[in-house]
Amino acid sequence: MMNTTLIQKLLKRLVQVLATLATSSARRLLILVSCFRHFVAKVHVPISHDTNSKFSTVDPRRTVLTGTSSLAQYSQSILPLPLHTTPLSAASSVASTPPYTMPVPSVPQLANSPQTHTPLPPAVGNAISPNSLPITLHFLPSAVDHKSRYENRPPVDTSDSIGIPAFMRSFPNHEWQPCIHPEGALYLYNGRKRTFTEGHINEYLFHLMDRCADELYDLARTQSPNFDAGDIELVVQVVPNQTDSCQYYFVDHETRTLFWLHVYDQATATEAVFDGFQGVSDPSHIRYALESQYWMHCERYPKHELNRVKLLKELREVVVHASAEIITSDASLSPFGADELSKILELVNHLQENVQETDFPHSACVIARFMHYFCKAKYYNFCGLPCARLDADKSVYDEITSFHPLISSLSLALDAILFWAPQAHLNDLRRVWVDRCINSPRWKDYNAKLMAEWTGITIYSTVMLAVDLSFLAVPNVNISTSESVGIITIYLSIISITGSLVVSVLLVRQNQRYGCESADKAGDFLYSMTDTFFGDKGLATINSLPYAMLMWGMIYFSIALLYNVFKSTTTAMLASVISVCVVVTMFILWFIWAARELHIFKRLIELILSTRRRVLAHIGVP
Repeated sequence: MMNTTLIQKLLKRLVQVLATLATSSARRLLILVSCFRHFVAKVHVPISHDTNSKFSTVDPRRTVLTGTSSLAQYSQSILPLPLHTTPLSAASSVASTPPYTMPVPSVPQLANSPQTHTPLPPAVGNAISPNSLPITLHFLPSAVDHKSRYENRPPVDTSDSIGIPAFMRSFPNHEWQPCIHPEGALYLYNGRKRTFTEGHINEYLFHLMDRCADELYDLARTQSPNFDAGDIELVVQVVPNQTDSCQYYFVDHETRTLFWLHVYDQATATEAVFDGFQGVSDPSHIRYALESQYWMHCERYPKHELNRVKLLKELREVVVHASAEIITSDASLSPFGADELSKILELVNHLQENVQETDFPHSACVIARFMHYFCKAKYYNFCGLPCARLDADKSVYDEITSFHPLISSLSLALDAILFWAPQAHLNDLRRVWVDRCINSPRWKDYNAKLMAEWTGITIYSTVMLAVDLSFLAVPNVNISTSESVGIITIYLSIISITGSLVVSVLLVRQNQRYGCESADKAGDFLYSMTDTFFGDKGLATINSLPYAMLMWGMIYFSIALLYNVFKSTTTAMLASVISVCVVVTMFILWFIWAARELHIFKRLIELILSTRRRVLAHIGVP
């Protein structure tokens, strides 16, 4: 009985709790519905006019004229810019902040239009309460970020589509002027503050960028009383997932450089500005790195009017010198090949003919892009320093020689097994991949050489595979005798030739995918391939596998052929075959020695001497 009473009390209590929750949820739902109806009523309310107005109720999506007046009414449509309208987490809530509305397109009134007093839409500056912005802002120095524009682009929002209001001919956006890059990207420019930013920002970030620009200029004038913003521009960017920070950099067009108001720490600067180069300490060397960043900025934001006459003369001289150098030298430092330089010279001549036409940003982008490549080459080659690189295949750093007896012995044995092909490929690779940077013309020549080598090996492997299979069809070759030396070696030859053929096809495919890439992407590819335990030696070994396996296949075939000849022939036949084999072997060894392909003795001597020095140093003998 007591259990029944207890269960009834618990059920009654549960029903009361559920009823309370249902009542609370219903009230909240009613409040939300009421707020939504109130919002819809505000959106669809007719625009009020004075008593002399002859307009009927305006439909928010089309214009209705009911008299002699021709003034068109339109809804407060969103500005046709790809702006995200979802405020960030730091923005104020909907209950405390009025709904944000972008300025509508301005519509000129006709002469016979009556004097109406249509209320203007709220300005950008009044859309967000100042209290919603963070109290303290954090400023982070940054370089010209290539990824912020070309990667992680916002997708097209297909959920919101509107029509085109009547007489829409201008698109104001407060002080931020939308600019279209020749490539199609949108960026915003504030002429009064001489500030750039990317176009994919929302209304909250508009005010954040305004405040960041104001505080940065105030900080610059505080730190430098003689700060003159006449030829200086500012770029501010949003820090991902941070609503109280912004990245920035200043641009000085007079000195062609970037500068910051805060210290740019060494680790970040080495990665973002110095491209991972070590030993960048000389101011003249840092200047080339900053000038390279400057030209990248001019290419991304071609709003500034450059001195095109002077720049085209300078660019023409640089291109002419690079053309002469690449024609007369095999180790040219030019970032472009001969054919590319001739095309660039044609473009420069065309730009000089239309140098006075400054209405379009396309010419500024072209000039800035070429200047960026040449200036970047000067930085990579330590131009103007005593340690400057004068040949494309020379390193500016001391060679780091790491020696380990076991690893060196294994490397020597592997080179011998692969007929010293890895060493030859390693030398070619180090003439292209110098100090972790790539010279574009040499990279293209290197890939063309590899493609020709692997294509030829593919043909040779196909022929040798057919020869091996034909050898098995010879009548005196007994396939049933699997223990025969001739049969075993011919099978080994088939396996080696097949491996050479497969690896050649795979490498040709890889070269077709990455061989035609730009120097930057090729550098990323080589870095990923060589950033292993084996380093560039591993990549050179992979590239030499088709040649080495083809050679082993031919050796195995020769053994099988000679075995079948020697096992059942007369003495005269044996004498003639042996004499010819000796002569052919001597010719082959003579060629190898003359071509200096046999480095085993030299490397053995180096290995012995290095081991002796290390042993003596270990036991303390001078």
